[in-house]
Amino acid sequence: QSVNQRIKEAAPVTASLVFGGAVLWMILGLSIGIFSALKPRSLVDRFAMVFVLIGVSAHPVWIGLILEYTFGVKLGWTPIAGYANFFGAASDSGQAGGPWQWFYHMILPWCTFALLFAALYVRMIRANVMETMNEDFVRTARAKGAPERQVIRSHILRNSMLPIVTILGMDIGLALGGAIFTESIYSLPGLGRQVLQSYENFDLPVIQGIVVFSTLCIILINLIVDLLYAVVDP
Repeated sequence: QSVNQRIKEAAPVTASLVFGGAVLWMILGLSIGIFSALKPRSLVDRFAMVFVLIGVSAHPVWIGLILEYTFGVKLGWTPIAGYANFFGAASDSGQAGGPWQWFYHMILPWCTFALLFAALYVRMIRANVMETMNEDFVRTARAKGAPERQVIRSHILRNSMLPIVTILGMDIGLALGGAIFTESIYSLPGLGRQVLQSYENFDLPVIQGIVVFSTLCIILINLIVDLLYAVVDP
């Protein structure tokens, strides 16, 4: 097979893992981080700090094995390995495809992949929101009688999200490299697994092709992030 063909087959798997994980870690990071900042030293805030401590301390391999054993082996709620094609075509191993099977097989990889980043984003979002809440323009908006919901949505969140959007673009690029651990645990046929197999077989052209492809993806993602600034805070 050509290198392009190998990348074409593996890239959708890694994209499913990275972008699905990014959506999950942003949902967790935003919800926990904002509530933690709005209610400092509360029960929610203390839970957030425990979550951050666990998230930044535990390695993805360890997290993946714990989730596999708990939800896949003991409870039997999720599959412990494999990948299902989103568009319904059966995989080479005979695995049925379709959106539901794709989602069903990606639940545990997303959780494993997102936990570290979610913990980091909780801490960053909490710090940014608390810093923005003390700015003069926020006090001015409240003094003018603006509703608290509008102050939080339009003044605090939009301004505090700008650094997060910047870091999100860089982290998605880093996540392309970090996917290698999660793909190995759950036997996902993505770019990370291709790199491992190519390294074991001394297949240098495939490694070079994946590095070039990942670099182009990082450049494109950072361009999109730059364009998003106008949307986040016009």
